[in-house]
Amino acid sequence: MKKSFISLLICLLAIPTLGMAKGKATQQRKVVLVTVDGYRWQELYGGADSAIINNPKFGNVNMMKADYWRSTPEERRQTLMPFTWSYIAKNGVMIGDRNAGCTMDVTNKMWFSYPGYSEDLCGYADDEHVNSNDAIPNNNVTVFEVANKSNQYKGSVLAFGSWDRFIEIFNEKKSGLEVNTDYRPSMSPNPTEKELYINKLQERCPKYWEGERFDFITHEYALEAMKSRHPKVVFIGYGDTDEWAHSGKYRLYLNAAHYTDDFLRELWEYIQSDPFYKDQTTVIVTCDHGRGDTTESAWRDHGHDTPHSSQTWLMAFGKDIPAKGILTSGEYHNNQIAPTIAKLLGIDFAPKHDGVGKPIKF
Repeated sequence: MKKSFISLLICLLAIPTLGMAKGKATQQRKVVLVTVDGYRWQELYGGADSAIINNPKFGNVNMMKADYWRSTPEERRQTLMPFTWSYIAKNGVMIGDRNAGCTMDVTNKMWFSYPGYSEDLCGYADDEHVNSNDAIPNNNVTVFEVANKSNQYKGSVLAFGSWDRFIEIFNEKKSGLEVNTDYRPSMSPNPTEKELYINKLQERCPKYWEGERFDFITHEYALEAMKSRHPKVVFIGYGDTDEWAHSGKYRLYLNAAHYTDDFLRELWEYIQSDPFYKDQTTVIVTCDHGRGDTTESAWRDHGHDTPHSSQTWLMAFGKDIPAKGILTSGEYHNNQIAPTIAKLLGIDFAPKHDGVGKPIKF
């Protein structure tokens, strides 16, 4: 009897310890990286551009102005991206407002998507090998691949994107990463009822662009996977802004920015509602390149022949990100993004390549 009582007492004393161990495991850092393809810092920080919104070549002027034109840049940006300016600007860090004195640029010389994403994800520019948007597997190692092969995050890294080229950018076959992009259905081993519905929705949705689905499908897949599978490291690559800009449809470009902002709101509200993510998650939002601004049509294009399309931006909020708002000084670069993510995750990331960026000190 005495021996049984002692055994019971030991078990009871162990329960809090086990609970603490379990709690410690779930407290592991989570990171979500969101990219908004080709979205300009000009609209992010100043709202709708007067030189474009008043030009009927780029959309119905009355509709655009009713939706997004206001008398000051502050009002225009708030109208265009309400969550960004009501929450992120007050609780996070915003980099790349050149009018405020802070700059951010890619270091690659291409100034278009594949090289931009490779720089974002690998921590350096590789102009020798990554110099086109062709479907060539990326031999550079992304920070997501490193995380997925680490003891801390193995099997808990997922990537979602609208553009099919993410398959090659993440080098799916080499890295072992699961990349849900293009018109792929849910890749979950046990799809939820909602994921099956999104599959059906995607199948019936017009395939307006070859090799790139609409962002709302990408968003729904990513959000549902976070709810059902709880990955610790997530990439979400939205692309509508770039597609509509290339088409010269400024109204739809602004609409895309507006609902991307709402995606961020929905993502953050979910993160803070789930104990698995709440107060343990850092969100970084950035882009792969900028766009031109020197002529009335330059905003449609980017690349090394389009001045200023190297100009980018970044926002960060969530765990361990101070509420500094818009930075008014400093020079930042996209090659700092991957090292920053590695530092946040606490994983070793030391690419043997020239031009590797240093982690951003928020």
